[in-house]
This record gives sequence, C-alpha cells and structure tokens, in this order.
Amino acid sequence: MRGRMTMALGVLACALLGACGMEKDDSSNPEQISRVDSALSATTNASGTAESFHLTGTIDRSNPFFLALGANPRTCETCHAASQGWTLSARAVSQLFAESGGLAPLFLPHDTGSSPTADLSTEAARRAAFGPTLLRRGLIRFPRTLPATAEFTVTEVFDPAGFATPAQITNFRRPTPTANEAKVANILWASGPGDVATAVAGVVGGAARFHEQRPDAVPVDQVNAARDFQLGLFFAQTVDNDAGPLDADGATGGPSNLATQPFHVGINDIQGLDPAGQPFTRKVFDLFDAWSLEAQRHPHHDGDGCDESGFSDATQAHGDHRDRRTAARAAIYRGQELFNRKEFDITGVHGINDLLGQTTVRGTCSTCHNTPNVGGHSVFRMFDVGTADAPNCGPELPLLTLQNKTTGATRQVCDMGRGGTGVWADVGSFRAPPLRGLASRAPYFHDGQAKDIAQVIAYFNARFDIRLDRHQRRDLEAFLRAL
Repeated sequence: MRGRMTMALGVLACALLGACGMEKDDSSNPEQISRVDSALSATTNASGTAESFHLTGTIDRSNPFFLALGANPRTCETCHAASQGWTLSARAVSQLFAESGGLAPLFLPHDTGSSPTADLSTEAARRAAFGPTLLRRGLIRFPRTLPATAEFTVTEVFDPAGFATPAQITNFRRPTPTANEAKVANILWASGPGDVATAVAGVVGGAARFHEQRPDAVPVDQVNAARDFQLGLFFAQTVDNDAGPLDADGATGGPSNLATQPFHVGINDIQGLDPAGQPFTRKVFDLFDAWSLEAQRHPHHDGDGCDESGFSDATQAHGDHRDRRTAARAAIYRGQELFNRKEFDITGVHGINDLLGQTTVRGTCSTCHNTPNVGGHSVFRMFDVGTADAPNCGPELPLLTLQNKTTGATRQVCDMGRGGTGVWADVGSFRAPPLRGLASRAPYFHDGQAKDIAQVIAYFNARFDIRLDRHQRRDLEAFLRAL
C-alpha cells in the first residue's frame, strides 16, 4: 500500500512539475535515445512515444472500463486501446486480424464489417467483410433511424455491401478517443449538447448494450466508475523521434501538463462569450513557445526564403544529433505558429459562416480548434467542412441521397452527421475533434478517409485554398505529430 501511494504521489508531482519527459543528455553519442520516466502507460508510434496519465496516479485495470460487461468477450478497451490513442488504429486492427484470422472479439458482425449479414465462414470471407471498412479505415458500423419530424427524407441508398436501404440506414465512424474527455464541450462525432460527465456515463451504458450485446442495464456503480476513469484519463505525445522530449527546455507537451491545463465550457469562445470574460485569441497553442529561439537559430533557408507569414522554411536536418534536434524543434514551433496565425478565407462552413453571419470569415486553424492547448471546440458546435460529401466518401461506404421536404433540394452524403437528428442544415456536420495524441490514432476524420496527418493537411489546404507551401506543410505536420 505504501509503495503504491508513493508511486501515485510521484506521478502527481510529475504532473504538477511537467517533468515526465526527462532525458539523459549524452552529447558524445549522436544516436542517444531519449528515455521517458513514467509510472504509467507509454506506447510507441511512427512519430515517437505517447503516454497515458491518470489523475489517480495509476491505470486501474480492475475498473469496469476494462471488464467484459456484456454477452460477448469485448470490453471498452476492445475499441479504445491505450496503445492506439484510446481508440482504434487501422494498422493495429489489421495486425489483430492477421494474428487471429479475424476471430478476435473485435470482429463481430452486428457492428463491424460491411454488413451484419456478411459471410464470415472462412478467413478469406472475413477479410472481404471486414477489410474495406474496419481493417483499412478502423470504422464501426451504426444503424440510423430518422425521426418522423425530420426536415428531409432519404430517397435512395447505394450500399456496396447490398445491405443498407432508405428504411435501414447504416453509417460508419471512427471510435472517438476516451482520453482527454475532461477538456471537451461534447463527446462523440455528432452528439450533444449536454453535460459531458452525463454523456460519458450514457455512452458506457449504451455501448455495453449495443457493442457488448448486454441484455440489461449496466449497474449504476459500474457506469459511474467507468465514467470517472475516463474523466481522469489524459493522453498525449511525450517524445518526438527527432525533437526529443516534448516537455524539455521549457516546452510543455505531454499528458501530465495537459491534465493541469485550465478548461471550462466556452473558454476562448470565438464569439467573445467566454464565461470568464476573456476575449477570443487565435493563439490557442503555446506548448512550444520556449522553442522559438530554436527557429531563429536554425532557419535553414533553401532558396525560397521566408513564407508570407514570416516563418522560415524548414529543410532536412543534417549534421550531428544536436543539429537534428534543433531543426526538429524549430519545425514544431513554426508549425504551432502556422496553426495559430496562418490566415485563410473560411467559406461555406455551417457552424462558422452562418453562425457569424459572414459569407467569408478570415480565420486560422484555431478558429474551429479553439480550446487552449487541446484543440477541440470549447462550446457545443458542429461544423460541415465537406468530409461527408459524395466526392470524399470513397467506394467502401453507403451513399445516401437526401431530399429536403420543403424546398426539394437534394444532397448526397455518406454520413448525415449531426443531421441525423433530422435538421437539414446540420447534414454533414461533425465536431472539431481535440488534437492531442494525434500521432497514435490514424486514420483521420469521422470516416478514416485521411490515412495520415499529411492527408489531413492536404484536405484543408485544398478546401480553403490556404496555399501552404511544402515547407509549411512539413512544419505543420511536425507540430501536429508532436501533440
């Protein structure tokens, strides 16, 4: 008992001091590998190391979150694994399929795969059923029913699996991460509004009934315990392969610093309605401000000079270990400032242009991702940036044709988004997801259409004609990978 208490106090002290990325610096060894000191769960990804932190000082695996609560062997962890950013990654799902032949508890037909009636009799059949949506995109399947009061009807459905119809709607979504839920205004891709703690508890019970096929309600004490576990859980990148520890030399990356980040619903509201009375600021992220000198010391122009925002071009680091580290930190800082300050015209976005009454809003990435050092949106608000429109859907997903009952207008989408409540204006709208721990949870967007962070950047660069050059795109990617 005393040892466990000491460990918990040590981890909590680490949170308060922001020192969970301590490094042994050996300048004589350019290939030196950074060491992460933590009593909690660390996992590697292509960008480096990410880490889970819990306010209690330990990840209690006796919590109902990790227990089978239903009629099948699944737990919440089946679709929300620490090693995958507390969600699913397509790479890990594909590996699990290969190891289990598609027989692991994740691979059940009632909510995964292209259709609940798919042939699963052989491994080849299971790969055909699960491959397009679950293995390649990490998607879970949900049934949808429009309310009778809906402002539109579903007139046609084209489902490549041959299952969905206008009367039997299905859509596919990425599981949302169950970490960092204490720093959001709403959970899930299109849910809300309401109290987050109540919503998390509701999802625990609902997921047990649907995903785990529980026949009755989960006991309240178990629901509350799983809820409290999630609200105390934080996850973020801790070490970058090139930049080293993300809380070193004054930087404040990592999950323990995230746990102490102030948050309240409405913080930094874009309409200036922050309950604390603070005005909106575009400078949403300041995690890597201490590395600004690195950018000055390591501009590395390669002929193009500075971009229009005044940020120096990034080039490949060279030379010794310290040069590579300095260049990587400079790129992360420049990417942070691009996120905060690079202006572009926001047009045609439900949730921004209609909200502000402006056809064109001059904004930045932080207009939608406005929660300080978290990157979600701090009030309940859904945004339609076109990710569910037919050209972006891909051939794997059902395509729905919707028709407005009043105007006769039609729209084709692969997911109604918030519009599933029946409101025409909300069709195709989703929340702006929190961005911490991004490197662990590819693919991206609600339907996994972007296989990596570079594709996310490319999508928005084209959608809003941001005109990021290749150096800026690389810097922005370095920053997002470091979150």
